[in-house]
Amino acid sequence: MSTTGQIFLFYDEARALDALVARIVPGDESDPGAREADVITYIDRALAGPYAEWQLAYREGVRLLDAHALEQYDAKFAALSAGDQDAIVGALETNEVPGFGGNGSADFFAMVWAHTIEGLLADPAYGGNRDGVGWKLIGFPGAQYGYSADDMRYGADLTTKPIMTLADIGRLAHDRPDLFYARSGALPTPSRQEVPEMPSRENTLDTARSQGG
Repeated sequence: MSTTGQIFLFYDEARALDALVARIVPGDESDPGAREADVITYIDRALAGPYAEWQLAYREGVRLLDAHALEQYDAKFAALSAGDQDAIVGALETNEVPGFGGNGSADFFAMVWAHTIEGLLADPAYGGNRDGVGWKLIGFPGAQYGYSADDMRYGADLTTKPIMTLADIGRLAHDRPDLFYARSGALPTPSRQEVPEMPSRENTLDTARSQGG
């Protein structure tokens, strides 16, 4: 879990969510997953900003998650073994964790699943995908400034291209503007310190379900 602290989540909430995303996309130091990608920081920043409408759903969902873990295993979710955590994740997904409103615990799971995938694959500027581990997982080279015709071939192997983030592109645009397409009219020089806004709310619960969440 990130050592930089959270903006919205309390420490115990962050621990529980970090453990939950680590079971959604498991990993370790040699084969990174959601925890190693620091997905918890992505979710925390999103909840403090454009995903604020889901703050209560997360806060209440984590409370019920830990309450269920305490009832079933006499320990909070983050303290359980991977096997016991997986059992609770399965119960979440199949609406077997009590206390949730709406469509039950499956809605909470679908929400966290969608945001986990977002945090794993979004640009590192948004807090997750640390060191580009999510992109490495799927063989995506990141925010390249351009692709050759060979790169665009179906099935082309892009894993040998150096991964580039939005920050890298910003630096490149500042240092080597000749690499980019020339456009008519003067354009402001990109700032090295510019950080893009969080992505718009695209993953609704319906979208998450349609993607297999």
